[in-house]
Amino acid sequence: MTYSTDERARAIRWKRATGTLPAQAKVPAAYARKHGAVGERRYDFCLPPQYADRSLLPEVRDIALELFGELGIQWHFGVGTGPSNHLLSSQVQCVNALGQMATDPERLIRAFGGLLGISEVLEIEAKHFLTFEYIGPTDYFGEAPHGVRTRGANCTSVDAAFLCRAKTGLKELILLEWKYTERYFVRQRTPSSDAVRKGRYYDFWCAERGPMKSDLVSFDDILNEPFYQLTRQQLLAHELERHQAHGADRVRLLHVRPPANAAYERSIRQPGLLKLGGTVSEAWARLLRSPDRFLSVDSDLFLDPNITSPEYVSRYGPTTVES
Repeated sequence: MTYSTDERARAIRWKRATGTLPAQAKVPAAYARKHGAVGERRYDFCLPPQYADRSLLPEVRDIALELFGELGIQWHFGVGTGPSNHLLSSQVQCVNALGQMATDPERLIRAFGGLLGISEVLEIEAKHFLTFEYIGPTDYFGEAPHGVRTRGANCTSVDAAFLCRAKTGLKELILLEWKYTERYFVRQRTPSSDAVRKGRYYDFWCAERGPMKSDLVSFDDILNEPFYQLTRQQLLAHELERHQAHGADRVRLLHVRPPANAAYERSIRQPGLLKLGGTVSEAWARLLRSPDRFLSVDSDLFLDPNITSPEYVSRYGPTTVES
């Protein structure tokens, strides 16, 4: 069985067993895709669209819905103004893992304190110690020609971000990208879109003092996922550090993902990238000029009720038992 298949089975077991869902939410349901379109097929790993907000666990639901609404953040394939009804949504998993940290800095320290050497967590936005779909204060890449950017849609963003003081005294901005069951395939080239992408990012990509070793691979290869997203996020981190956003001395990108998802690591098929390594992680490490600005984090870290909650562990952990 593949990782994705295993996780679907895990989600179904949780859906049937949990006491956080009413009986009406436990029936098979259609997946609500873009613009609210739903098909005829029903899936056990989806909630009925009217119960989509129940994909957020009780301890984070109110915090997340208020924060997303207040900041105008887009939910990925959201239902109405709420989250996706698909139980394998990586955005929903991210919010379920990190949502309480928006108002509870001690949870951030329990999760990341040892890894990052945190001495203090600082507010990144008014009343928030962690935020979601972070895009930074400035449109460095000209992604919003009309001057308006939407968090979570059509511009470079990371799933979450927080600000802290390291034990060394440095002020750090931490960007987090969250992966769950993602896998990527060979893309179809679109010359008009590729020209726009090159116009926005190429000069940053090949900058002499930029974060990337751009002489190792062609920019056309970088336009393939997940390298395209990784590159834009690393470029964002570099510009945020260069401009000392939020007064930060250093900006690092943390990539949270499950190592068991081997399909993600195999999402590398371009000959130019394969010369750098047989997996996404190997090739990406070769491309970084400052490897310390990128860290990989095992998402199993959050299967600790002291960091998340017993219900989070029940939903995503290995011990969920079918009732």
